[in-house]
Amino acid sequence: MSACRSEPGAPEAGPSPVRRALTDSAAVIAAYLPFGLTLGATLAGTTLPPWVAWASSPLLFNGAAQLVAVTLLDGGAGAVLVVLAALVISARMLLYGASLAPYAAEWPRRWRWLGGYVLTDPVYALAIGRFGRPDRGGGSRARLVYYLTVGVTLYTAWQLLTGAGVLLGGLLPQWLHVELAAPLTFLLLLLPMLTGRAAYAAAAAAGAVAVSAMTLPLGLGLVVGAVAGIAAGVAVDARRVRTRQSDGARDA
Repeated sequence: MSACRSEPGAPEAGPSPVRRALTDSAAVIAAYLPFGLTLGATLAGTTLPPWVAWASSPLLFNGAAQLVAVTLLDGGAGAVLVVLAALVISARMLLYGASLAPYAAEWPRRWRWLGGYVLTDPVYALAIGRFGRPDRGGGSRARLVYYLTVGVTLYTAWQLLTGAGVLLGGLLPQWLHVELAAPLTFLLLLLPMLTGRAAYAAAAAAGAVAVSAMTLPLGLGLVVGAVAGIAAGVAVDARRVRTRQSDGARDA
């Protein structure tokens, strides 16, 4: 990591990047509890050997893609279909990577490869929230340390949570199905990021639609909820801009 150069004028005062990353990750891990445990229990309930089903966790650090892949394997689907389904569901990572690219431009290639491996929804949410601040999250090295600490911490926690779900699946409440746990988890992850009316509208619409559509196959409920949330946020933000413009026109 020492190969990264700190950017001139990028302040790095306050808690260290490692400490800040661990603090931020703790809240995400708490929010991930219902999804990780329930997903692990769902994996254990398939006809696949429990250790084989759980082995998808290290390979696919993506709960939705992991669930679909294991479900398809359990139903006898071929390897090509399983891989294609996982790739389609994970396609949003391309957008996440493009969004983070300007902040990672100076990272050594080996660390960018590792960063791509641990990239998932909460890792992106924490990273872009940190890097999008006026100080850009500090210098290049500080951003790298923060990102990798978040990524490795959440990756490790995900393996432990899904493993615990596999072992303790029979003890979980009967009403906590993975279709409900997934949107609940993502709603909890969104809470620290809500900073305005548009964000609140997006979260409310996404949550309501995702829960209503949770019976859709292939995890499409989350996709439909995300689209609804984006539409609601854009609509509220557009209304705010129009109101500001009309107020400005009257003042003129």
